[in-house]
Amino acid sequence: MDLKEVKGSEVEEMKTCSDCHTTRTPLWRSGPAGPKSLCNACGIKYNKKRRQLLGLDKGRSVSKKKRKISKLMALGGKLREEEQAAILLMALSCGSVYA
Repeated sequence: MDLKEVKGSEVEEMKTCSDCHTTRTPLWRSGPAGPKSLCNACGIKYNKKRRQLLGLDKGRSVSKKKRKISKLMALGGKLREEEQAAILLMALSCGSVYA
């Protein structure tokens, strides 16, 4: 929904969030009503809920994976060279170690 604000002889359209109806936000986000229809806070909440409903939220499995890789890396001296290289490659690919 857009409100109209009159400044002098100019008419400016004022955006409002389709969820909370705020008019001020640092960033407008896409929502169910289309692009730039939600304020920043409502857009973040909407995307988080949407990801959970679609089963795209993998936050916990990533942290388990990183813990497992760090445990394997701690065993570094007990593994063969090929195993160490494979673990290092996995760590680099999932972002738990930076080169």
